[in-house]
Amino acid sequence: MTDDIMKRGGDQPISRYYLEELLPNSLTSSPVVSIRTFDKVSGVASLLPHHLETFTDSLIVTRDDQPVGIIGSFEILDGVLKNPTAAFFEHTTTDQIMNTDKLIILKLRTTLLELLQRWHQTKRAFAIIPNQYYGYSVISARKLLEIGASCKTNMPVSSISKKNIITFRKDNSVREIISLMFENNTRKLVLKDTSLFISDRIIIEKITRELNCLQNNDDFLEMKAEIFRLDEAKKISGNLKISEASKIMYDMQSPYLMIENHVVTPWDIAMSLSSDEIYN
Repeated sequence: MTDDIMKRGGDQPISRYYLEELLPNSLTSSPVVSIRTFDKVSGVASLLPHHLETFTDSLIVTRDDQPVGIIGSFEILDGVLKNPTAAFFEHTTTDQIMNTDKLIILKLRTTLLELLQRWHQTKRAFAIIPNQYYGYSVISARKLLEIGASCKTNMPVSSISKKNIITFRKDNSVREIISLMFENNTRKLVLKDTSLFISDRIIIEKITRELNCLQNNDDFLEMKAEIFRLDEAKKISGNLKISEASKIMYDMQSPYLMIENHVVTPWDIAMSLSSDEIYN
C-alpha cells in the first residue's frame, strides 16, 4: 500500500485509486513495442506472437516516433480472412490495417475505474501511459492481474465468470475457427469435450513460423484444426477467490481458467475490479 492510499485510509473501493497508487513499482515497467507505419505486415506478424497475452499484448504503430495506432491479433486475422495469401503479408503496410480508434493514451493520474470504463468502450484491454524515459509504457489485462492478486474481497471467481465455453472440433476449418472467434468476441476456443484450446497466438504462430507467412500456400483457411498444437486450460473451483485466480493466471504463459461450463480470462478479472465490493 502506497503512502497516498494510507493517507486516504485505504477504505475506498479499489477502482477509485490511481493506477500509480495501485502499481507504484511496475506501472511503467513494460515499455511499448513499436513498429512504423511503413513496415510490412510480414515483419509485424512475425513479431506479434512473442507479445500476445503478455504485458505488451499489442504493438504500437508510430509515425515520426509518435503513436498513431495499434496492431494486435484482430488486425492480422481479419486481414487473413479477407486475403489469405502471401500478398497480404508482403505487400500490405501497417498503416493500412492499424486500428486508430482503440489507441488509448492515459494520463499518469488515471484511476483504475477510468481505465476500465475506456476498455469497456473499446472492448480491448490495451492502453499506453507516459513513462520517465520520455516514451510510453503499456498496460494490458495481464498487468491488472497484479492488482487482482493483491485485492481484498470475498467474491468467488465464479461470480465474475459469465462467459460460456465456445467450442470447436478438429474437423472445423481455420476459416470457421477464426470466424467463431470474431462472432463470439473471444481470442480462445475450447476443443469440444476437452480442456484444450486454440488461441489467436497459436494461429499466428502457425502462419509465421511454420507456413512462412503463407508463402506457396493458398488453402490455409480450408485447412483443418488438427494442424494446430493446442494449449490446455487450468480447471479450478468456482469458490476460488479473485485474488487466488489472479495469481494462478499471472504465472501462466497463456492465462485461461475453466469452471464447469464457464471460462475465466484476464479480461474478466480486470472488469471485476470495478466492483465496489473489492478493496485494496
